[in-house]
Amino acid sequence: MTAADLMQVYQREAEKQRLLVKKSDFTQTRLLFVVEALKDLLGNDGFINLLRAEGLATMPRALQARVSGDDHD
Repeated sequence: MTAADLMQVYQREAEKQRLLVKKSDFTQTRLLFVVEALKDLLGNDGFINLLRAEGLATMPRALQARVSGDDHD
């Protein structure tokens, strides 16, 4: 393997890492949007009653922690 080959492999892997970071940032932004929307909705008694009526009164612990501000990231 030549130095040029190694450089090409390195550049390809670096580009993969940049793409992964970009996707991660996009996902983090979407999660923040969902959490903020849920905070607003959970402040609405009508929405809470609808969730209960549909049997959806609970949510995953990780999401609950984010909505309540208990996450420690």
